[in-house]
Amino acid sequence: MSYEGNTATIAKPETPAPTQGKRKTILIVDDDRVFSSALAEGLMSVEEGLTVYTAENGYQAAAVLNDVSMDLLITDLRMPVMGGLELTHRVNEMLPSVPVIVISAYADTSTVLELETQGNYFFDKPVDYDHLLETIRALLL
Repeated sequence: MSYEGNTATIAKPETPAPTQGKRKTILIVDDDRVFSSALAEGLMSVEEGLTVYTAENGYQAAAVLNDVSMDLLITDLRMPVMGGLELTHRVNEMLPSVPVIVISAYADTSTVLELETQGNYFFDKPVDYDHLLETIRALLL
């Protein structure tokens, strides 16, 4: 990973690691620690075989993504340092096999359309946990 000011570059892996039959790994990125912790704990309590990491902004997330192979990224849009939209674009470009779910209370229609056109998933806050869990299960199986 390389750093430029307050941004980070996500390195493209040389060969993707197979995830079939092993623990699934999720990265939750949100500057609201209460939300990200509650979501992480909730997911791990209902799904066996999950490893969940959290980060408070895209900059921290980029560092985690360079160190750990992820099966799913869940991110907020509005965060300090590097927001979720920039993070999503970088992950879509450098790690296209990693699905991205964006959760936000502040997205406008054009942003949601842009995200979904690029193959990402969008949920409004407050999130419908059952629908989110259903989507996560579908993406990880």
